[in-house]
Amino acid sequence: MTTPRQRFLNYVRNPAGARPIVSPFLPYADVIERTLRHVGLPVTDDPVVNEVALSRALDYEPMFMIACDSFIFPWQIDESRSDAEYRTMMIQTPIGEWTRRVSRSLGEWGDESGFPVKTEADHAYIVAACSQVHERAGEIRAYYREWRQRIGEDGVIVIGHPHPFWLSFQISQQNIILHYLDYPDTFRRSMDAIYEAALFVMDIAMQEGIDFMSDSSYGLEMTSVKLCREMDLPYLRGFSDWTHARGGLFWYHNCGLTRAMIRQGIFNEIGADVIETIAPPPSADNDLAESRRWIDRRVTTKGNLDLGLLRDGTSDQIIDATRRIVEAARGYPHIYSTADAVLPNTPAENYIAFIRTARELATAI
Repeated sequence: MTTPRQRFLNYVRNPAGARPIVSPFLPYADVIERTLRHVGLPVTDDPVVNEVALSRALDYEPMFMIACDSFIFPWQIDESRSDAEYRTMMIQTPIGEWTRRVSRSLGEWGDESGFPVKTEADHAYIVAACSQVHERAGEIRAYYREWRQRIGEDGVIVIGHPHPFWLSFQISQQNIILHYLDYPDTFRRSMDAIYEAALFVMDIAMQEGIDFMSDSSYGLEMTSVKLCREMDLPYLRGFSDWTHARGGLFWYHNCGLTRAMIRQGIFNEIGADVIETIAPPPSADNDLAESRRWIDRRVTTKGNLDLGLLRDGTSDQIIDATRRIVEAARGYPHIYSTADAVLPNTPAENYIAFIRTARELATAI
């Protein structure tokens, strides 16, 4: 009897004749707890234990996504310099203290103050922070080892996205474009520093048994095909090639407007083993059947049930939409999943309807 982890990895490496994989994307803890209660199972204080228990009951293969960029940029709260409205956060670097202020009400990226890179000079802190990642090797190794032991064979683990082309979220979305155009050499030095730091983290993660290295990028609501090819693709391909050279698997996530990117070949050029999520309208612009015709048959796609429908629709609507996904992906390697992280307050009945329908219909193909 193979384990969920083995089934997932075996399918990605060789889907021909393998059992289909059903794997909802990062359901919120409240969804898991509500569904456990709905099927009469106990709920614990551990969200991992809860999802493993539910995956066994409903017969799906869970995936877990864990940290990467927080080891490169280990921001610490300094309450002595914080106030009722903002938390002051800091990193000690070789060139001095780097600070930012994060809104308590709006969150880490809620306003401009939360993004510490505002001027060209601030890029020096990116490079300086990245230069220190080697000092955290022991902490990084312990983290990934603990996660592998915690999940065991009950699911796959995907490393989080380092995003070198968006400076690991250390710069606001509007400033990404302004800095990239105004200070191209400076911006590229920052990207290169994040890329190299991420490879250091990934190397430890692979040694500790993390299943997928990964990265993500924005869809065309935030970029263009030209800019994605110029700015994102070299690093995505670099991560992919690096991972494959070490016998690993690479996972690419994009839940945005990606139809034109797919049709112009970018998704094939990444060289990913799994591409997620081929998101449909209304949140994005993809038709799964069309997308699969453009994406290389060697690539396993993952998705793409609309999150709003899953939360707000009826069980009958969920079943119908899932049937269409199974039919659209027929003949291609595809993991049956959602178009991004399952939303809070998604009804247990809908969550169950998706999983059971996907399992039944995909297995019958």
